[in-house]
Amino acid sequence: METLNPAPEISRPRTKYPIVWFVLVAVAAALRLGPIASGLPYSDYVDEGYTLHQVMEILRSKSLDVRWYGYPSLTSHLIAAEAIAYAPAYRYFHKRSFWKDLPREDDLHLETGDNYDLITPPELVFFGRFAIAVLSLGTVLLAGAVAGRLAGRRAGWMAMLLTALCPALVSRASNVIVDTVATFFVLLTLYWLERLRFERSPQEKPETRYAIYAGLSAGLAFGAKYTAGAVFAAVVVAILGLQLSKLMKARLLVFAGVALILAGIWATPPVVLHAANVVRDLRVIATNYAGMRVGPNYFSAALSSSELGIWLTGLGLAGMVSMLWIDRTRQTALSWLAFVAVLLAPLVLAGFQPFRNVLPVVPVFCMAAAVFLIAATRWLERSGMPLGAGKLSTILALFVALPLGSSSWRSIRPRMHHIDTRVQAINWLQQHTTKEETVLGVRELSILPAEWNRITARSTVVPWFEAADLLERQKFDYVVTGEFDLRHSSDPNGWSAYRDRWKAQVLPLPIQADFGQVVTPVAPYLWRTNDERILVLKGIGP
Repeated sequence: METLNPAPEISRPRTKYPIVWFVLVAVAAALRLGPIASGLPYSDYVDEGYTLHQVMEILRSKSLDVRWYGYPSLTSHLIAAEAIAYAPAYRYFHKRSFWKDLPREDDLHLETGDNYDLITPPELVFFGRFAIAVLSLGTVLLAGAVAGRLAGRRAGWMAMLLTALCPALVSRASNVIVDTVATFFVLLTLYWLERLRFERSPQEKPETRYAIYAGLSAGLAFGAKYTAGAVFAAVVVAILGLQLSKLMKARLLVFAGVALILAGIWATPPVVLHAANVVRDLRVIATNYAGMRVGPNYFSAALSSSELGIWLTGLGLAGMVSMLWIDRTRQTALSWLAFVAVLLAPLVLAGFQPFRNVLPVVPVFCMAAAVFLIAATRWLERSGMPLGAGKLSTILALFVALPLGSSSWRSIRPRMHHIDTRVQAINWLQQHTTKEETVLGVRELSILPAEWNRITARSTVVPWFEAADLLERQKFDYVVTGEFDLRHSSDPNGWSAYRDRWKAQVLPLPIQADFGQVVTPVAPYLWRTNDERILVLKGIGP
């Protein structure tokens, strides 16, 4: 049976060339930290608001209750902790209290739904993205540590390389989403399992603490995203695969299970305190998914160059097969496959399959690919290949990594250069208006109050349904409006008649500036995008 490096060599996966590890960490950090200011002060990804609204609820209510339970609350707690720690510095820089800049209840919770794009102060978006980027970088380090224990130092840096550059991970490493947090804790669980397998006490007994750590990490994965708790299946399989007595295995399983439960409750208290509401909100999400356009399934999406690509997907699958073949890695492969199977089981039958749901599986592919490259090149070396195993595996890893890096750069570069159209509109008004002039703005555009304060002109912001009457009674030098989508309005016929009236009223007003392409939904609970259609019109009097 094929074997990899013996245990003594890889028990401490360090490299003789720290510069390699430093470069990999630097590249991974640049790709993840580079876009965290993109689109500010607005969100530039549709799902960011869900978590950030939980954060604002925690800060406003000064409690751990997030009120919406479709996502677990661990990620929100982490970001809220960042905000609380920053509050004294916020007062120093802004000369006012951080707490006073949180949105008011009546501005946030409207009669027609929550104001989704009202996220203030905008530092919350930055804090959230920074936390996600740091944990994504941690995922890269953990992938290297796990692969290094499995197949040696070179496999470790290869796993880091693939994980650092993988587009599926990079594109989601600077958005406020729970999937990246869950991925980190899944990898942390797998790391503790490798410690449990290969490290023994002086009495040659397994280190019980590693089973506890694995259970705690699995509980935190559940606290980040409910489905990520499936990683506990890997814990169960790993413990059952140990060469121990049944009593010892049972003991480890009990310790890990108790740790899982305690960490899960600590990370997301609503699963106990508001269990019925958790079920309700999860059903709402499932219903929304059922009504979405069906896209590619998970495997087809994985083959896309914007996720894993053909080469990494193929190497990852080959790696899992090779790990099952090799004595030393067989139990690891079985535990990983158990996790993947339990995670995918409730997801693969769904019509809408967003790839972020299986993001925790991606580093598993990267690590398996690294193990395969090491095993395959050693086999080729023994077969008489002129290049050494090290050089050949390095060449193959770079061959796979370069297109990954190119695709990742293409995914984040537009974000880093795009300016939200609401910012562009306010910038224009800032340059072209004076303090004697007046501006009428439509609330449905979701331009933040702090942004309106940037212009010297006197601004009046009202709901779109009130703007027509106000424009008839009062002269404004400029009108800031857009093109409105009525599909989710509470009264389609009434809103349609009003839209016709509004169009007739603003049609004579000359367009001074024009930004963006995406029409504005009138429902406040829908994301406006960062390319919202905004028109600045010149007023001509009532």
